[in-house]
Amino acid sequence: MFTAFVIVYGLIGAAIGSFLNVVSDRAPRRASLLRPRSHCPGCERALTPMEMVPVFSYLALRGRCRTCGAAIPVRVFLVELAAGALFAGLAWYHGPSLELLADSLYTASLLVIMVIDLEHQLILNRVIYPVIGIALLVAALRVALAMPRFLHYGYWIAAGWAPRLTLEQVGALSQGIGAVLALAIFALIYLVAPGSMGAGDLPLAALAGLLCGFPGTLAAVCGSFVLGGVTGAILLISRRASRKTALPFAPFIVLATWVVNLWGDGWLLRYLFG
Repeated sequence: MFTAFVIVYGLIGAAIGSFLNVVSDRAPRRASLLRPRSHCPGCERALTPMEMVPVFSYLALRGRCRTCGAAIPVRVFLVELAAGALFAGLAWYHGPSLELLADSLYTASLLVIMVIDLEHQLILNRVIYPVIGIALLVAALRVALAMPRFLHYGYWIAAGWAPRLTLEQVGALSQGIGAVLALAIFALIYLVAPGSMGAGDLPLAALAGLLCGFPGTLAAVCGSFVLGGVTGAILLISRRASRKTALPFAPFIVLATWVVNLWGDGWLLRYLFG
């Protein structure tokens, strides 16, 4: 029964990945997400339902429109496949729970943010701010339902700094501190080293802090810098980029945040209690 749940949830994730492709294509152009219907960019023929089956349609069509032969971007296939695999992994890891719903929303949103930044070097306010709103809503639900995460309150309780607050209150405080801290770090870099990062990285950093809390935020921020530095070094050594090449930073923030948000509970437990 549980295996069936994981498989079905993965298929739902692949279907959501198809919609994420639409968002990635249209949001940078400020186009409607509903109209026109999905169509081939080459011949502009509206796609049939069978041509929109996530992952399998791309494979069946061998990555090309069946009418005009125009190539379908491989990103379409990769996003659908990644969303399906990630959703299945989340279902296996969390099971049916608030954590599964929250992490599914975050995963879908972060995936869109990463794709758009990779392709357009943009972090869109109309994408990032609704995600921040969702994170704030989830934080409020955790307080209302008395369902905090150890990642958000464990450090404070272990350090004995919040004896008069409930776990839910400590968790909300931790998330707020994480958001402010991450925003402050990135804002300082933005001001001290103009051009080193875009303005859109600032709200994304705040989202990272909100998801990871404190001290998880520090792991996410440091992790993003390490990922960015290693990637930049590899590109320089392989001569695929120069020192003047602009490197989108959102993917590194996204990856580090996703990892800390998912596995930070276990890391914090081992750090505090061995």
